[in-house]
Amino acid sequence: MSPNLISLFFKTATHLKAFISKVLIRFSIKLILFLPIISLSQNSRLDYNVMFSGHNIGWLRLEKNDVGNKSDLLLVSEIKTRLLFPIRIFSKETSTYENGKLIYSSQFRKTNGKTNLNKEIRFVENEYEIVENDKKTKLSCPKIDSNLLSLFFQEPKNSKEVYCDNQQSFIKVSKADDGGYQMKFPNGNYNCYYYKEGICVKVKMQHKFYIAEIIIKY
Repeated sequence: MSPNLISLFFKTATHLKAFISKVLIRFSIKLILFLPIISLSQNSRLDYNVMFSGHNIGWLRLEKNDVGNKSDLLLVSEIKTRLLFPIRIFSKETSTYENGKLIYSSQFRKTNGKTNLNKEIRFVENEYEIVENDKKTKLSCPKIDSNLLSLFFQEPKNSKEVYCDNQQSFIKVSKADDGGYQMKFPNGNYNCYYYKEGICVKVKMQHKFYIAEIIIKY
C-alpha cells in the first residue's frame, strides 16, 4: 500500500471517528435531557366493582398520572341495573392538581343515553370558576387541595374536609368506628372510604333508599 493511500486511510478513519463521537455526544445529551421526564412520570391505575344487594352492577376505572408537580386524575365508570325499567349510567370525571392545588376538574354523566351532567371547574385569575349549561359562576374559596376523586389515591389522614364537585361545597371528614373515613352530605346520604396501605379498597355508599359498595379488584 502506497504512503498516499495509507495517509488517506488514516485521515478518513480520523474523520469517521470524530463524526461518530459527535453523534454519540448529541445522542447522550438528548437522552440525559429526556431522562428526568421519564423518572418524574408515574402512572397508577385502580379498578373496582360496583356491588348492590350482592350483585355486580358496574365497574369503575381510575387512573393517576404524575409528572413533576402536576397530577392528572381520571375516573370512568358504567353502571347497569334495573328498578322499574333498565338503567344505564356512564360517568367520566377528571381532576388536575398543580403544586397540591386543584386547577381544573370536570364531571360528565349520561343516563340511558341522555346527558344529565356536564360541569367544569377552572382556576382562573386566582379564583375558581364553575361552567355548567353555558353559565359561569364564581366559587368562593381560596384553595381546593382535595376532592372526592382524589380520595381514591390518598388517605385523608390529616384532612378535616374535602371538596364535593357535584354539590359545589366542602364536606366534613370524620373517622368512623370501623376505621373508615365518613363524609356526610347535606341531603343525609353519606360515603365511607376504607384504605389499605394508602389506597382506597372500598367505598360504602349509604343512601336513604339503598346501600351500595365500590370494591377494589385484586
